[in-house]
Amino acid sequence: MSSPALHLRAPLLWLVVPLMGGFTAARFWPPPAGGSLPVAVIAAGAGLVSLWLAGKTGPWAHFGWSLSLGFGVALGGFALLHFRHPHLHAPIDRPPREITVTIQVEQVFPGSPQARSLTGYGEIVRTGEHDRDLAGCRVYFSAIRKISRPPQRSGRYVLRGVLEPLPRESGTASFNDYLDNLGIRQKLTRAQILREEAPPGWFPRFCNRAQKKLKEILDHGLEHHPAVDSLYVAMLLGEKAVLSIDQQNAFMRSGTFHIFSISGLHVGVIAAALNAGLLMLRVPRRTAVALSLGVLWLYVQVTGGGSPAIRSLVMITFLLATRVFRLPGNGLAALAAAALVTLLLDPLQLFSTGFQMSYAVVAALIVMGVPLAEKWLRAWQPFALLPKPAWRWYHTSVNGSGRYLLGACAACWTAFLASTPSGIGYFQMISPGSLLANLLIIPLSSLALVGGFLSLLCGLAGWLPLSALFNAAAAITIIVMDWLVQHGAGLPGVYFPARFPQAWMAPTALIGLTSVMLAGLAGGWSRRFGGYWPPALCVALILILSVKFG
Repeated sequence: MSSPALHLRAPLLWLVVPLMGGFTAARFWPPPAGGSLPVAVIAAGAGLVSLWLAGKTGPWAHFGWSLSLGFGVALGGFALLHFRHPHLHAPIDRPPREITVTIQVEQVFPGSPQARSLTGYGEIVRTGEHDRDLAGCRVYFSAIRKISRPPQRSGRYVLRGVLEPLPRESGTASFNDYLDNLGIRQKLTRAQILREEAPPGWFPRFCNRAQKKLKEILDHGLEHHPAVDSLYVAMLLGEKAVLSIDQQNAFMRSGTFHIFSISGLHVGVIAAALNAGLLMLRVPRRTAVALSLGVLWLYVQVTGGGSPAIRSLVMITFLLATRVFRLPGNGLAALAAAALVTLLLDPLQLFSTGFQMSYAVVAALIVMGVPLAEKWLRAWQPFALLPKPAWRWYHTSVNGSGRYLLGACAACWTAFLASTPSGIGYFQMISPGSLLANLLIIPLSSLALVGGFLSLLCGLAGWLPLSALFNAAAAITIIVMDWLVQHGAGLPGVYFPARFPQAWMAPTALIGLTSVMLAGLAGGWSRRFGGYWPPALCVALILILSVKFG
């Protein structure tokens, strides 16, 4: 009997893949002279043709249906991106100049207390008489801390500073590329926040107060251990700015820096803890899932509402919905639905490294990691000649430990392959040591996340002594984790500096690798198609032909 993992169906990929193609075309090409409306009309016509052909029979009708559907969705994606971001290809031909603008802040980047400036980005909502063309544009700002009041997400502020084009850096990825992928092509530097024109709404203010409260709870009992406390707060609240340079370098070189980004690991661990607790209290399953998703949504918003956290929440929502309501579905279908919703909410997410890396890694775990683990587990028969009723405790322990280790190794190997192109493109390094590091760090960080979540629950309930106890337990785990990373990152062969000569090579390599994995799934990962070796060979060719080391 073949594995269920080899029978994954995701019909929404018929929409997601051409939609990505349309967004990519819109990212590099401006709309035609007539604007985006004619493109949208043609897309609607192609959609009607696909609906008409869907009711026909025969191979030509099926071919025409798929072709018209893909063509219509791609054109719709092209028009949608230009409708949502009309200034994406507007020429920037003015020199740097001093300007006063009103900005609706969309995101504030956390900075260390010693930082000289306050940074973030937002949308220009009001300008002077001679700069009306800037209204609606996104802009990155850097305000001088000493003469500015701290901006808050969702607030509206009047800023004065020097507006200049965002410099383009060829070759490797950079922070400017990250901003450019958000549709930000200009920056306001040496700025001063003159006044707050409209404060954030009640919910953003609630989230800011809640974040401070959560930080106080996590700090309780760890005031005299700043190194451990910084790792703890960064892990639970995503405040990476509190990490020291040595801590950042060690976790990046070991390939475990992802534990400080509120993403799938955090949302998944907290969701599992919530579900387990609610089911132990005999809460009905559907009610438990609804409560868990509500708490997770609030946690994501309080920790800043970052894109990785929202993507993970959407993924888990679809996955839980299919299980709770007993709908036909699987991990790949839930992933495709989450990608579709994410891209419709913000098309520019497609071009962010976080989106590409997170969806590529999760897709790889679904299409390759699960069947590879099942293959290894079928071969793991340490006591095949001994009937299970005759097993002693040590037989059960050996069998369970081996099964866990094999499953974890399959997941880490698959994640390493899938993340290699993005890791080289974004971090300019390859970390072979991440294979072993993640085997150790992910379980330890999961324990610390559970301890921190229980500490937050106890602190919010007013049980501070119990909260301090969970903080101490999590701190012990973090000390062990930090010691392993700090000492392991310096070992020979843990990481190598590497880069792509051109920035476009990283997403191209990622697309090629993902296509190879999907082809392996379509072929059933059989020996006829090379088994599970083609993705590894693909990564080897990428490293040999496209990557510069040193």
